[in-house]
Amino acid sequence: MLKRIGVRLMAPSRLRLAGLGLVLALVVVNVCAQGQAVNAPQCTPPIGQDQVRPYDVIIVGAGLAGLTAAKELQHLNRSVLILEANHRVGGRGYVGYIGDDKVPIDYGGAWLHGVPTNPLTSMVDSLGFKRQRTELDLPYFINDRKAGEQEKKVFDDAVEEYENAVELAAMSVEEQQALAEFACREYKNHVPRTEICHDLERSSPAGRISRPGHLCRGRIRSPQEFCTLANKDLRVTSDVAEHYVPHARKFKDILPLLIANAGPLESAAELSKTSAVDGAHFEAGEDDLVDKGIGAVVEKLGDGLPVCLNSPVTEINYSGNGVKVSAGGRVFQGSNALVTVSIGVLKKKKIAFNPELPKEKLYAIDRLQMGNMQKVIVPLNKDIFPQERMNSWVLYEGDLAGEALAFAKKQHLPLVNGTRVVMGFVIKPLNKNIAIGFFGGDWARALEKRCENIEHGSGKSNPQCDDLSVAITRSALANMSGEKKIDEDIQQEGIHITRWSLDSTSFGAYSVAEPGSWYLREVLAEPVADAEGTRRVFFAGEGTARAIYNGSYPGAYESGLKAARDIHAAMLAAEEKAKTFTTDQH
Repeated sequence: MLKRIGVRLMAPSRLRLAGLGLVLALVVVNVCAQGQAVNAPQCTPPIGQDQVRPYDVIIVGAGLAGLTAAKELQHLNRSVLILEANHRVGGRGYVGYIGDDKVPIDYGGAWLHGVPTNPLTSMVDSLGFKRQRTELDLPYFINDRKAGEQEKKVFDDAVEEYENAVELAAMSVEEQQALAEFACREYKNHVPRTEICHDLERSSPAGRISRPGHLCRGRIRSPQEFCTLANKDLRVTSDVAEHYVPHARKFKDILPLLIANAGPLESAAELSKTSAVDGAHFEAGEDDLVDKGIGAVVEKLGDGLPVCLNSPVTEINYSGNGVKVSAGGRVFQGSNALVTVSIGVLKKKKIAFNPELPKEKLYAIDRLQMGNMQKVIVPLNKDIFPQERMNSWVLYEGDLAGEALAFAKKQHLPLVNGTRVVMGFVIKPLNKNIAIGFFGGDWARALEKRCENIEHGSGKSNPQCDDLSVAITRSALANMSGEKKIDEDIQQEGIHITRWSLDSTSFGAYSVAEPGSWYLREVLAEPVADAEGTRRVFFAGEGTARAIYNGSYPGAYESGLKAARDIHAAMLAAEEKAKTFTTDQH
């Protein structure tokens, strides 16, 4: 996960996991106890032959969700094997070493958001990592002019109005979704329509369901038609986050900054393509960086786990008794599979499922998207921002010219007044002379696409295709700092750039729910049963997370824990059923 907006609504969750604190403690103890001392898995059986040893669970993906699930399953005495497409563990938890001092900076998510309630905070501390608070005072620049205190107050007031409005909207959207689901479910269960409508009339806004020809009047030909009408008549509040931006005249000049900060620089998608529910619930506000990078924390979690690297999974067959998972010509057998890959990988159909996944699962994969966020990590020879505090999050709105402006217009990218780009920056992360520029949403997608078929992941900048990303970032740093010879201040050969949309193990930075699709994260998280009704294929990862943690590390962590416990419970039930059957036979 990447940078999220500093001031966030602390919305309560509908689906708290019981006993999370206890499991967290067990995971931390397990990590510290195992270290590296564990036998490597048998990753190279003869081509085309099944793995001799069946595993209780085969986990697809060695990111935070997969590693967390593996630790918990081992604690529950289940055998596991992790298959990872990459040459390393960690997924989007990945650290680069920047500049002459080799400072560890996260290519992927860098923050622990909402530290007091984040389930990873105690893990990070227990593993010996140090945290540093991010300064979220949100100073901003228009070209070379820094906003004054009164201008910052106007910005803060606009943020508060937006967040209050989007929170109220999210409550309505969720209530209306629940009513529509209730009505559809009751009708499919053959509850009389008059009874359903009577219940709805007591819960719905007056007049919304009583018009002739709509849900409670007129002819209904099928349950599908009734459910379609329920969605149309009951889901009336917009879930488009951009609809709740304040439009008072006093906010006119700062609206582009607000829209960018709440949209592409937070959700990794334009605000018009962002769910209000996701935006309202995400928990942040006290955000810390980690001294060695969160990627190092995730890597540490993988110590001692049985992981097969360079093993991209191509098929999961759950048509028989158990699962067969194909990876690079090899076939591994297990009782269950846990899929933790990104929504981007699922959307690209990199993994075939046999039988095909249910329609509702495919619909969720289709509607959920991957957002885009590009970091331009610039090591500096000196402190060019002596007035700014370390770990500061800064917004920048600046004019483009020449090739950069022509590119933006050709790609139809968002521009303020037709010439200005909006970016975010972290200044002096970890108190080092580094500046990290952020492009989000459509800007990130377009800039990364320039490196298509040239670069395939994150790393050192490539002058052949990263030139515009670097040039725009360099110009912004010169404007904000006032440095006249900015090129002399930059360690040119040490610039690193992220390109998550080009990475075949992710195809994007993190998941985004389109307006009206926030509830599909829960659909994606549901396990899939085989022909006998036994749940065989489970799902986890940040794309399946609750809205409070959508698209973030705690979402991946929590979903991995939940999936592991669900698998264990399902296996216990199956074992008890088999035991009962054997007893009855005798």
